[in-house]
Parts: sequence; structure tokens; C-alpha cells
Amino acid sequence: MSDYVAPDVWTEILMRLQLKNILQCTVVCKSWYSLITSPNFIATHLNRTIAKNERRLLIRESVEKAGKEHYSAHWDNKVTFDEYAKFDFNYSSNSGYLRIVGSSNGLVLFSDDSVCGTRIMYLWNPSIRKSVILPQPTVSYMSHGAFMHALGFGFHANDYKIVRVVHLLQVPGYSTNVPPPLVELYELSTGSWRRITAGEFPYVINECASQAFLNGVVHWFGFNPDDCKGRISHLIVSFNLRNEALGALMVPACVQQDWDCHMRVAVYGESLSLIHKPSNENSCNIWVMKEYGEAKSWTKQYTIDLNQVNFARKYFFRENGDILMVPTRSPYCADGSLVSYDPNSKQINKLQTHEQVEVFYVVTYMESLVLLEGLNGVLGRVENCGKGASLLPKKR
Repeated sequence: MSDYVAPDVWTEILMRLQLKNILQCTVVCKSWYSLITSPNFIATHLNRTIAKNERRLLIRESVEKAGKEHYSAHWDNKVTFDEYAKFDFNYSSNSGYLRIVGSSNGLVLFSDDSVCGTRIMYLWNPSIRKSVILPQPTVSYMSHGAFMHALGFGFHANDYKIVRVVHLLQVPGYSTNVPPPLVELYELSTGSWRRITAGEFPYVINECASQAFLNGVVHWFGFNPDDCKGRISHLIVSFNLRNEALGALMVPACVQQDWDCHMRVAVYGESLSLIHKPSNENSCNIWVMKEYGEAKSWTKQYTIDLNQVNFARKYFFRENGDILMVPTRSPYCADGSLVSYDPNSKQINKLQTHEQVEVFYVVTYMESLVLLEGLNGVLGRVENCGKGASLLPKKR
């Protein structure tokens, strides 16, 4: 680094480069490497990326015939869905495929938990092909017996955090007297798990329920095993990363007792949403909580006619309000490809992706340097991942 240029000036210059060029600068000289891999530079780069609000989507597709998973990043705006980059993730599952728990500020959390007793988790940064294998949680089948659990992933107080809520099954009187869940929290800054006191919390999260992270709070779909009327009722369970406390949100009244329905929580724009396929209707309702925490503010935003788009495996909301899905059958798309559905016009647009998709998942994605040389003293095993992957984004 030149003695005639102040370090903060070099920081400003390097910060303006594209990520691929920043990575190339790490091999120019030792001083640039030290600067770029410093926690301050990584954090500043992340904050600037967040401020730009350039939303992209990371798509995972598993094509059954090829027996291979495909990871690609796409621009997500009103005009285009162009592919931005391709990635390889070389870890595989012991039991089918790795479950994507969620993504936050450039990191993606995977969990290999399809089979009881297997609890391997990975944090992956596609942009720099680095990953962390997380240490084993403190609650396991060997230590506590059979259980079901849910994972949540988010970013708070300049740290990446993973919450794990465990409900033990081999407990006397479990069906009528639900024991408090066991809660543990992993923080990337410490590289370890710690137990959280849950207290007398009566609600249960569905096994491996998908998460919705919004405003520092993780949400899952769950239920109240005894709502004082002798019935099981649905609700949303939450975990606040700020005060590390469990909570609950009520769902619309028509949803609470619909036990045979398909349901999941999601983020719609800047609001919490609920995707609900009623048990006795051939439709899917998109509910949005207009005022967070206010049960009366639930509004049925859209109803999808499943005679037009047969029940999709997953729904994901785009920035322009369209819904990404892989319908199991549609007159517009019969080959199992990814489509974008406009709930206002009812139009379906087939996207240029792989056909006959077996496993499909979408998360929001942004470029970051996190895990390049650790963040705030990250512990754990950091590895190169996907040696054949392309780090260079495609030109727009």
C-alpha cells in the first residue's frame, strides 16, 4: 500500500469496486489483504451493500433425472429475472437433500436433518465460496432421546444467529401436559451454542417448520395443543433475537381450527404473511398482517385458484409482487418448471430454468465478504466450497 495514500482513502477506493475485483485485490500485496480481510472492512462493505438494496434471489433446483443440484443467483426487479451467477455447493446430504433454513446478509444456512439423529449444519457464502461447518448442538438424540425441532436464522447486533427450538417427545404425559421447549442459540461471533431459558411456554412448533425472519424476529407455524376448549389450534410461534424470548401470534380465526390444511409463514414485502391452503377448498389464500402483532389486521391479500395453478410445492414472493412457484400441474406449464405468477392479472410466466424440478427453494441473496477471514473473531472450520463454481457474475 502506498505511503502517500492514507488507509481510509484506500478503503474508500476499494469499497467502490465490485466484489470480484475486491477479491482480486487481496493478492496484490499483504497490506491490501490485511485491509480487505479486516472485520471493519467486511462490516462496512456489508452495510453499504444493504443500503444499496439490490435484491437478488438465490435459487436451488434439484433435477431428478440429472441427480444434481443447481444453484443460481437472479436479479429480482420489475423488469428482469436474468441469471446473475452460478454456484456449486459440494456438500451432500446423508438422507436425500440438504434443507435450506434461510438466508441473511449474504450467508445461507443449510441443515441435514431429514433423519432423526442427523443434525449437521452449514453456513455458506456463495459469493466467496466459503462455508462453516457448525459444531453439534447441545441437545441430541443421544443426550435427550426422541424430539422434533425447528431452526431459525437471522442477523442482529452485528452478528449472525441461529436459534434452535427442541420439543422432547419421550416425556410422560406429553399429550396433555406439554413440557417447556429446550432452546439453544448459536452466534457466529463466538462459534458456539448456548442454552436459553424458555420458561413455561405451552406452544409447539411443527417439525422442521420453515421460517420467516422479519425485523429481528424469527417466525414459524405452530400450534397450541390445548386451547382450553379441548381442541388443538394453529398459531405462529416467534423468537425475538433482541431479547431472546419466545412469543406467539394469533392467525386468522378461519385458519385456527383447519387442521388438515397446508400452511407456512413467509415475508411479503415488509409484512408477515401466511400461505394457507384450506383443507376443503381447491384454492390457496395469501394472508398479510398489515400491523405487526395485531391479530385483527390480518387481511386476505390474494386467493389463488388451484384449478388454474395446481397446488405448488413452494411459494416465494418477488419484489414486484409476483409469486414464484413450481406447480405440480398447469395448462401453462406442465413440465414442472419454475414460473412467476401475477396474482392480480392471473397471468403465468414460465422462467428459463431447468425442467422437471424435484426439489425447489428460493431465498433472498446479496453479495458479501463475510467468512472471507472471519467476522468478529469467528470460530469453527472455514473451508473453500465449490472449486468449480464461477465467482464472476454475468454481465447484465
